[in-house]
Amino acid sequence: MNEFTWVLNDLIINTQANDENRRALTLHEILVLGWLVFYTSDRHYSNLLRECKLTPEQCHEALQGLLELDLIRVR
Repeated sequence: MNEFTWVLNDLIINTQANDENRRALTLHEILVLGWLVFYTSDRHYSNLLRECKLTPEQCHEALQGLLELDLIRVR
């Protein structure tokens, strides 16, 4: 989990993302994106899992999906 804390703190929201022809977000992606918007620093993977009520697998899939959609980026 420690390696994810480092990654979470380096994620930024891509406000310039192109929404043209983009698929709809899953519920898990919406929850994770909202959490990332709300917490802009001092992000901890355990807090993300607890507050979004997701399993580690669901969280990982949501983060991967958001990265693939270019809604979040690594600094």
